[in-house]
Order: sequence, then structure tokens, then C-alpha cells
Amino acid sequence: MATQFDPKILRSPRWLLAIAVGVFLVFGFVRLGLWQLDRLDERRTLNATVEARQNEPAVPLSDLVLEYPNDVDAILYRSVSVEGVYRESDEFFSIGRIVSDVRGTLVLTPLDLPSGDVLIVVRGIVPPETAGPPAVGYETPDGTVRLVGRVDDGEEPAPIGESDPSDGILTSINRVDLAFIGEWVEGNVLPINLILEGQTPSGANGEPMAIPMEELSDGRHLGYAIQWFAFALIVLFGVARLVYRAGTSDPEETSQD
Repeated sequence: MATQFDPKILRSPRWLLAIAVGVFLVFGFVRLGLWQLDRLDERRTLNATVEARQNEPAVPLSDLVLEYPNDVDAILYRSVSVEGVYRESDEFFSIGRIVSDVRGTLVLTPLDLPSGDVLIVVRGIVPPETAGPPAVGYETPDGTVRLVGRVDDGEEPAPIGESDPSDGILTSINRVDLAFIGEWVEGNVLPINLILEGQTPSGANGEPMAIPMEELSDGRHLGYAIQWFAFALIVLFGVARLVYRAGTSDPEETSQD
């Protein structure tokens, strides 16, 4: 005689608690999966924006600033040209960086613009043993230079914060935190920086290795979403199987509630 499921098992406090916990976990895992899918959509939208802007021809940075005076997001990732004078004496480093599997020191140099503002230029990465700042062997050209690069808005502040320069002169920084940099570099530091791709004239002794464009990808969001949905299914079928087995077992073989 085939065993039948006894619905009385659903009145047991123990199994009611097990089902409630299972539903809670399934709901939580599904929400996490949907959140990762939302992150995937955001990532794909951002990638499309970045790709479109990077494919546009370079325009003068001053034109973009006039067009979008208070909207940094509108000019991010754009290819721009800009003229100014390097302030090599205020150059500073960010050591221990890895770019395209190359470990070295990031070189950042303020650029005085005709408007009177200051633009932080990420000139590139140099070998870790490079003396400075200023970076020895990678000196900037004298006088006015014309730069071409892409607009960025720096990096998130370091989790432990930056250490204030003991002598008031910024020489090293952990992250390209433009707000912190603005406190120690004289002048009105713009809330954007330039990732250098080329300049005229070139440096007399050599140029730091340029920072390549970041490879656009969907990241791991889809994989994480599938993982969370898989966890939800495992819990769902696991709890259902346990309840079914308990409800079809011989009463003499099950513990009494």
C-alpha cells in the first residue's frame, strides 16, 4: 500500500518553524539574486556610456566645463584636449600600484590652466625604484603643453584615510582622492582629473607608461545571481523533501511532538 502524505505534520511547531526558516531563506536568496541582476543592468548601461564617450573625438576640456559647469558625470570618460603649464614642483606619487600586471608608482602632476584652475594629471606609472617626486628621469616639459587624455573623477578615499603631510607638502597618496588632494595643492583643484594619453611637446628624457583604458565587461554579477537563485532552489527543495519525508513516515519511526 502506497504511503500518503499526512497534512497533520504541518501543524507541528517544529516543522512550521522549519518551513518558516526555509521561506525566509528562499526569499532572501531570491532578493540577492535580483539585486545582482540590477547591478548587471547598471554595469551594462555604464559600459555602453563609457564606450560611446570614448569613441567620440577629443574636444577641448574648457568647452565641456562651460557646457556642464556643475555636472561631472556628464563629462566623465570623454576624450579631451587641454593646454596648461605643469607645476612639477608639486608633483606627487601613489606607490605600490599595479597597472596591466606592472607594479610601479603612479605619477600625478598638477597642471595650471589658463582659467586659473588646477587639473590633476595622472601622467602614468613608473618603475617602483624611481626617485622623487618629481619623478627623476620623467621630467615634465617646460612652458605650455597640450595634453590629450580622458576625464576621470579619481578614486574613493582610502578606508583608513590619508595621512596629512608632516611638512604640509603632498608627496605621496594612497588613492587619487581629489577632495584630499585639493586640501594640499594650492589653487582651485577641479573635481576631475585627466588620465594622460599623449602630450606635445614630449618629455625630454621619457614618459611614464600610460594607463590603458579599462577593459569593459559585465563583471561577475550574472554568475552571482545564478548562485543565489541556485541556493534558493536548494533550500526550497530541501525543506520540501524533509517535510514530505516526515509526513509520509511511519508514525512509530518519527519522534512525537
